[in-house]
Amino acid sequence: MTVLPRDSRAQYRVLGLVLLLGCGTAFHLYFANPRRAELAELAARVEQAERANALAELPAGDLDAIRERLVLGERQLAVLKRLVPREGEVEAIYEAIAAETQSLGLELVHALPADPVTDSTGYFVRQQWALQVEGAYHDVGTLLTRIAGFARIVRPEVEEIVPSRITNSGRQLVHARFSLESFVLPPEDRASPEEG
Repeated sequence: MTVLPRDSRAQYRVLGLVLLLGCGTAFHLYFANPRRAELAELAARVEQAERANALAELPAGDLDAIRERLVLGERQLAVLKRLVPREGEVEAIYEAIAAETQSLGLELVHALPADPVTDSTGYFVRQQWALQVEGAYHDVGTLLTRIAGFARIVRPEVEEIVPSRITNSGRQLVHARFSLESFVLPPEDRASPEEG
């Protein structure tokens, strides 16, 4: 079975058709697809410009509302900064946790700070600790309540509480494993550029 016709004119037509299909494919691969990406990029830029224009055309009343929200946001950020400890206060927080543990008669089994991680906003540094304590169940709950009530924001999260041992007096103790997380303000020299 032959694919090409025997007539030379028909062969030229088939060859021309194959060349035309090849050129069309090449045009589609090299010119049409890149143009689509360019058009999509231009469409995104136009949409962004339209959003900016819509914001610029806000009535004066809306501008006043935006200013009020900005002032409120700045006040809330100032309050948050008062609640978030500075980098130098992290050790004091750890010492306060150790003192609370001791005052409640709990045994601090393990305390391991993780490396600080910069928050996605760049304003705060996330500090975490892995803690394990052993003691009476209610004392562990009191410890977590006191930690959550610190003047600086420290968020405890219980990972596991399991029975550990029974004391000579017959009291059941538990082994609690939990993590603490706090957002820490970086030192002043590394604070945001508009502050320094």
